[in-house]
Amino acid sequence: MDFTALQPWLKFLHVAGAFLFVAGHGVSMFVAFRLRGEGDRARMLPLVDLSASSLAVTFGGLLVMFFSGIAAGITGSYFGQGWIWVSLALLVVVATVMTPLAGGHFTRVRRALGQRTRDMKPNDPDPAPLPAEEVAALAAGRWPEVTALVGGGGFVVILWLMMFKPF
Repeated sequence: MDFTALQPWLKFLHVAGAFLFVAGHGVSMFVAFRLRGEGDRARMLPLVDLSASSLAVTFGGLLVMFFSGIAAGITGSYFGQGWIWVSLALLVVVATVMTPLAGGHFTRVRRALGQRTRDMKPNDPDPAPLPAEEVAALAAGRWPEVTALVGGGGFVVILWLMMFKPF
């Protein structure tokens, strides 16, 4: 069966998924930069919750982007070209680096604020909040720039590969 007629729709879904993925990450990046200048614990707690709530959009967009991209690659016969393989490898590398880099930092901030984290077992006691100065010092690092550079740089390279298909 010939699925090439679906190619425009698959590309549409791929780009729509990318927009959702970037939108979800945009919330977390805004929160990361905002936390750095926020010293009030009562204002930091809703910010980390906002970031966590954006993960559903991020991962939903990632799934749509990934599977529609694979389908578009198959229907467009792109898997014989190098650019699609480099794009997929780069996506895996960036995701592998970003998950502990950004997620780990949000987990440390959440614990410092006295909130439970996803890696805690149900029987684990609630973490004790750290003093405000320690929380501020933890949030004040340069990790938002590092994650923006890694994630944003990877995104730009993948976008370039898909737009120009250089090899």
